[in-house]
Amino acid sequence: MRGKQALKNMVASLLLQVIVLLSGLILPRFILEAYGSSVNGMITSVNQFLTYLGLAEAGVGTATVVALYTPLALNQTEEVNSILSASRKFYNKSGMLFLALTLVLVGVYPFFISGQLENSLVRWMILVLAGSTLVDYFFLGKYRVLLTANQEGYVVALIQAAGTIVNMVVSIFLIYIGAGVLFVKAVATGVYMLRLVLVKIYAKRKYPALDFHAEPNEGALKQKNAALLHQVVGIIVNNTDTTVLTICLGAKSLLEVSVYGIYMMVVNAVNQLMTSFSNGLTAGFGEVIAKNEEETLKKSYSSYEYMYFVIMFIVIACMGVLILPFVGVYTINLTDVQYVRPVLGILFTVIVFMQNVRIPGLTIICAAGHYKETRYQAILEAVINITVSLGLVWKFGMAGVLLGTVCSYGYRSFEIVFYTSRHLVKGCAKKSMFRIFRNVLVVALLCIVGTYVIPKNMASFITWFLYAIGMVAVSVFTIVGVNYVVEPDEFKELVLRVKGILRTK
Repeated sequence: MRGKQALKNMVASLLLQVIVLLSGLILPRFILEAYGSSVNGMITSVNQFLTYLGLAEAGVGTATVVALYTPLALNQTEEVNSILSASRKFYNKSGMLFLALTLVLVGVYPFFISGQLENSLVRWMILVLAGSTLVDYFFLGKYRVLLTANQEGYVVALIQAAGTIVNMVVSIFLIYIGAGVLFVKAVATGVYMLRLVLVKIYAKRKYPALDFHAEPNEGALKQKNAALLHQVVGIIVNNTDTTVLTICLGAKSLLEVSVYGIYMMVVNAVNQLMTSFSNGLTAGFGEVIAKNEEETLKKSYSSYEYMYFVIMFIVIACMGVLILPFVGVYTINLTDVQYVRPVLGILFTVIVFMQNVRIPGLTIICAAGHYKETRYQAILEAVINITVSLGLVWKFGMAGVLLGTVCSYGYRSFEIVFYTSRHLVKGCAKKSMFRIFRNVLVVALLCIVGTYVIPKNMASFITWFLYAIGMVAVSVFTIVGVNYVVEPDEFKELVLRVKGILRTK
């Protein structure tokens, strides 16, 4: 049953990520052409600042999901309701705090970008973009954590996928007829709000005994503060770049943020694709850990890591070769700033590697709820990021900021590998490091050959797509082949596991 639910979550998450990927690639291009790089940079920057304000969520969602694993596994309805009631209470408080912080941002943000855009546009854009987060706090969050903890995250994913398609189509139409950027984003926020209705209807029908006003068990969310710490660190590490660029680069900040945003669009697309292979598994691992099934955990983790690394290194090999030609085609008619920068292509590819190599171990850490135990490592990651970024931004600009991100990700990712081996899946580090080492060598070879074979300047997406097909085919054949030869038993075990899941009714 766990395997079947995990497969549903993975497929739905993959579908969502593909749709989000397409939307994330298509919409910014229309925005760039219709409104310019400065507006695109402003939207990117505001979204990052709002992500910082998302700290108002205070770890409630993560702590609730972890707290629900055991009572859901044991069918303890009253305990589930008491936890969800506490979650609703905290979410409402978080929503009020987020609203207050958003109003502060409305007042101070225009001073960071003084003279680059009209203040009224910027202030209204902040309010519009904040709308979807407010809906999540006050209405959607409590349903999402329940479905996620009960391995039904695919329901939210499918609804979100449908909403993303509607949003993309409507936004393109509005841009085509000449609507203002503020109106386009307001409609997008409205579409997000409509998803709440569908999620609520499903949850009410599936869980008729659901009671968000039961006696709240706030003690069950004891991991809330520890989860918040990890949330703070994650937001700092993932959003330091845009914030530093916005504040430190003066009059050209929005143009540089726009360049950063185009590369991050590719990075986010890759990360979303990779996330789809882990999103549906955390709850399943959480159930295994809750039931103390150690041998099952060890075997399942090994298969998961093996599969994840194969997919991840295929993606990284393709990204390393194809990102610069893609950016060149994507920005082919834009002349207000230089977008194609080889050093950025290299650094962003390394960042994707450092971000994703930690995911298998991080999945287990989250499933086990080891937030308090890993808090100091998380703090050090943030300190490294901020210190190195601020130290290098003045001399090296965006490249210096990215080097700070590489350093912090590098430390934390490999620390997670060894933490998982010491405390959760005993003795897995040696195997993990060997898998990483051999695949890095293969990817390096593929990237060296690929950059000589594939031209850096292309005239159309059709040309880029044809080269991409070839690069994907070669990468799949090479990386799958090497991993099969080195670990044939693991490959066969993974195939049998997938077949078993597919046969499950």
